[in-house]
Order: sequence, then C-alpha cells, then structure tokens
Amino acid sequence: MAATGHGWISEIRGGVDHSMVTTEQRFELEAMPHMADIFRTATRVLGDASRAEDVAQEVFLQAWKSFDRFESGTNCRAWLYKILFHCVNHHRRKWFRFPLLKETEEFMEANLVAVEPIPEHLSDAEILAALDRIPVDFRSVVMLVDVEEFAYKEASEILGVPIGTIMSRLSRGRKALREQLGEVARSYGIGIAAEGKA
Repeated sequence: MAATGHGWISEIRGGVDHSMVTTEQRFELEAMPHMADIFRTATRVLGDASRAEDVAQEVFLQAWKSFDRFESGTNCRAWLYKILFHCVNHHRRKWFRFPLLKETEEFMEANLVAVEPIPEHLSDAEILAALDRIPVDFRSVVMLVDVEEFAYKEASEILGVPIGTIMSRLSRGRKALREQLGEVARSYGIGIAAEGKA
C-alpha cells in the first residue's frame, strides 16, 4: 500500500479549496508518516493484506474527516491507532456478520502449557507466523506494547479497555506466543533433547 503513494488521499479530499492548505499540510506532516505502521499493524491483526489495506485507507479517511478535532501537539500516532482498532472491529462485524467467538482469558490461562525453550536464531517469518496464531485480542496488545512500543496507558486508550486488562492480555499473549515458538523449538529438536533426559 505504501508503495502506491498518497494518490488516494486526493480522492478522499475531493475538491478542496486553497483555504484547506494549512490543514492539508498539518495532515501530511502529522498523520501521513504513520501510514506504514498502521498498515503493518492492520495486516498483523487481520492476517490479510487486502483487508488491511481497506482498513488502513478507512483509518486515514476517518482521520482526515475528523482532523479538525485533532489537537495539534498531542500524540497523533496514538490517535490513529485508536481509529485503527475502531475500524478493525467495525470491519470484522461487517465481514463475518456474527459476533466472533472468543475464548475467555481464564480458559486460555488454564490451558497454556509450561514455558518452552526458544531457539536463539528465529527468522522474522517464524516469529510473525507464531504471532498470527495467537488469539486476536492478545495479538493486538502484544503488537501495541511490544512491537509499536506504546505505554500501557496509551494501549488502554487505543483499545478502550482498562490498564489491568492490557496487562493481563499482554502477559497471556506473551505466554501464548512462547507456546507457539515452542513448537518451532521442537522442530529444531530442542524440546526433544530435553524430554530424552527426563
């Protein structure tokens, strides 16, 4: 998406007169630099580049429409991520037309296996594939806190859930990710050697 440039932004704006130049410049300066991050996170959360592109464009459409309400000097990146997760939830409902069944956090915690040894040299592809296999609620928090480096408070505001829930989902998301990476470790023979000694 980033490779296509910002041509679609002019479509979003339609016929804008010269009095909008200041707003356009602010939007280009404050919002547009985050396009790649928004697209990357949307792709990881949705697991589909085509849908992620639709959602990312929707994020910037919504951001442009409400940019007059954005307070200059505040965290534009966090503001865009809040719009992103609102759009992701809206699109999920539209695509699936029924509420997603989600496993409770208590169920996940009760069924997570013991910490697995992790290979020292994992490829990015293996890590991303493991991330894609953990539940989306946990994946979203891991992406925001561990990948995008938002503070707990910012992640809480972006997702609209309490900080305690962020911390809980992050802990469980990390455990689930370690479990997935444990599978990779076994494929390298790491777990098998440990089991042979037991």
